[in-house]
Amino acid sequence: MNFLAHLFLSGDNEEILVGNLLEDYVVGRIEHPRNQHFSENIKNGILLHRLIDSFMDTHSVVSTCKTVLYQNYHKYASVVIDIYFDHFLAKHWYSYSSEPFEDFRKRTHQSFLNHWDVLPDKMKPMIDSMIKYDWLKNYSEFWGMERALTGVAKRTEFKSNMEKAVTDLKIHYDFFNENFKLFFPQMVQQCTAFLTDKNYTHNYIIR
Repeated sequence: MNFLAHLFLSGDNEEILVGNLLEDYVVGRIEHPRNQHFSENIKNGILLHRLIDSFMDTHSVVSTCKTVLYQNYHKYASVVIDIYFDHFLAKHWYSYSSEPFEDFRKRTHQSFLNHWDVLPDKMKPMIDSMIKYDWLKNYSEFWGMERALTGVAKRTEFKSNMEKAVTDLKIHYDFFNENFKLFFPQMVQQCTAFLTDKNYTHNYIIR
């Protein structure tokens, strides 16, 4: 659910970026015959997405953040954390990227348009909305967060209460901000190693 982080951590390659977000629509092994139509770059983007998810799911900082939210959101606490961290990435963009935020958003939007035919049909309305309403920019504002959380809440199988999660963000803002600052440089290092190993470039600021 943390679209901004996944896109940012994709580096400079368009297909890596597209594959990273496309992973939510891919089932099973990347080398399964059903995925043979994807390019090697798209497949690497899918693998990067899985690395990011695995790193988040097992990190102690993320676990600490979940404990604050579990009572209100239960199994959806991890989804709320994902979206919170997109907020803080947007707020602290220039601590982690040498690329202007506006340029990044334009590049991201164009990447999906350039590879529109690769996208599953059920993914296209989401991408269209992301571009039309500039979701990535909106994450920096509380109203944008509320809209994102409400949209996710509408798609859950069970009642999640995520539409109310901006209140918890405001109450515990400094706590989540500090934990993001502890966590995200480590995430950047993981993705840097992945991209470097496969000879891709990026605009990360390494700290």
